[in-house]
Amino acid sequence: MESSSKGLLTQVTQFWNLLDDLAESNPESYQKFIQQQLKEGKELCATPEPQLCLQTRILKPKEKLLFINLCQWKRIPAPESATHPVPLSIGRPEDTSETSELTLEKIRSSTVSNSDQFPQRLLPKDQVSSKTACLIEEISSTETEVEMKRPAYELKLVADQNEKPLKIELKVELPGINSVSLCDLSVSEDDILIEVSEKYRLYLNLPESVDTEMTTAKFIKEKATLIVTMPLVLAHFKNE
Repeated sequence: MESSSKGLLTQVTQFWNLLDDLAESNPESYQKFIQQQLKEGKELCATPEPQLCLQTRILKPKEKLLFINLCQWKRIPAPESATHPVPLSIGRPEDTSETSELTLEKIRSSTVSNSDQFPQRLLPKDQVSSKTACLIEEISSTETEVEMKRPAYELKLVADQNEKPLKIELKVELPGINSVSLCDLSVSEDDILIEVSEKYRLYLNLPESVDTEMTTAKFIKEKATLIVTMPLVLAHFKNE
């Protein structure tokens, strides 16, 4: 233990000697080095910046509110790429009453004993200034439990007189829908996705490659039916 302490002291002494030499031989580089160290130290000691607060409920063993504070912290590195997992750091949970409200200023100013944890603080409403905007957006359980139905549909391959495939025609029945503006349609060469007003969702792989630029869609309001016509890629080239 004593030898390791002496070794560390020797390294520190050598480092300071190097800094002294740098200050004498190249004051400009010395100044840049010191400024860089101060900047990095400030970033390292900076507290997390609150971005969003989620409110949900814990059902077991006893039902109560749960607030999740999402913060940005420069200590946490960015993911290596879009396909890599996002690095996270999770702070310790704190118990509080259900009559609590989260404020941006209180998150910034709050601290915990362990500097490696995110600051978290939920305050009673009587301690929150009315001028401070609330960061909590409450999402009802009914909104999170919506299941989109798979509508009835008919998919057929339309051919010419010589039985050569020309296009794919898709008819989708959408009861309760009275406007095409509620329909969200996405078509690629080999699949199609239809989502309608958070009620219906239909995803299909297409039997043939289609020309997305020539694809058309129409909505028959009286029958609440969406008809999508998708010319085949090969058929389009032959016609040209």
